[in-house]
Amino acid sequence: MTESQCAPAERRSSLISIRRLLVFVFLGVVVYMLLGLYARVDQVAAALASVPIWVLPIMMVLSFLNYGIRYMKWQYYLHRIDVRLSHSDSLRVFLAGFTLTATPGKIGEAIKGYFINDLNGTHVARTAPLVVSERVTDLLAMVILALVGFGLGAESTEQMETLMLLGGIVLVAAVILGRRELYDRLLKKLTSLGPLKRFSDSCDVIEDTMARSLGPRPMFVSTAISLPGWFMECLELWLLLSILSGAGLPSLQISSLVLLLQATFIHCAASVIGAVTFMPGGLGTYELTSMLLMTKLIGLSDPVAGAATILIRFVTLWFSVIVGFIALGLLSRRIRHVRTDKGQP
Repeated sequence: MTESQCAPAERRSSLISIRRLLVFVFLGVVVYMLLGLYARVDQVAAALASVPIWVLPIMMVLSFLNYGIRYMKWQYYLHRIDVRLSHSDSLRVFLAGFTLTATPGKIGEAIKGYFINDLNGTHVARTAPLVVSERVTDLLAMVILALVGFGLGAESTEQMETLMLLGGIVLVAAVILGRRELYDRLLKKLTSLGPLKRFSDSCDVIEDTMARSLGPRPMFVSTAISLPGWFMECLELWLLLSILSGAGLPSLQISSLVLLLQATFIHCAASVIGAVTFMPGGLGTYELTSMLLMTKLIGLSDPVAGAATILIRFVTLWFSVIVGFIALGLLSRRIRHVRTDKGQP
């Protein structure tokens, strides 16, 4: 059995560790302390206290709807590459990947490939590349949502140009990754170098996975699935902004729907910028972009914009990491049972 097939526990534990989590939490605390100091801590705290407690459970439900829709895309990808898992195992793997959501570009979620290897022996090179397909189609969906929100709820042509540029870059990257002949030579050249040589035998498997998951049809289908998933988070921000701006609860009135479009633009634009800057979890870049757009587009004060940013990040980022660790505990127990059944230590 090869090293990649064995998927040593040491390698996984080096990725998922309390130390790394604490570093990420520390970075988050620093970011939010700076945000609070800039927006005045006492006023940010007052704005946070003005949000009714029942708002958080509703936002969490919307986050779970997001997870459920994105899980459908995950299942679609597994079907495309002929990997079969029970729904219970697949869901555990999918959610456990959230433990590494805070890695740059969420690339750490590739660890799902090791989890699947432990469950049914599928080569890691077959499944790990799916994280690239997930991120590309997530970004495409967010760019589309941001453009829709911009077209009806924003005002700056500079923002439009930036989004179109980012969307174009993501689309070109998706086309390149989805066409085997365009990157075949590059991949084989890279895996002929030093530390990457150990992946040379996996080139064909990686190429096949990328072609199956990012070809024109799967890219269209998976992006279409991503749209309603990420829109759930836009609804969360809409709810927050409606309350914090003094507009009341969301409704079908024109002013409230315009706020929904603005919330969609703000959240998706900030998420895209946070992703392309490759900061862990988009920390710092999302917050800065979000606050800037909230104050410029909606006219919120810095403290209110800071409070909205802190709450939306708690439910869309930190909550997902918590869910990921709960799922990881359940998955670890399941993997131990599988190993016991196979007579493995």
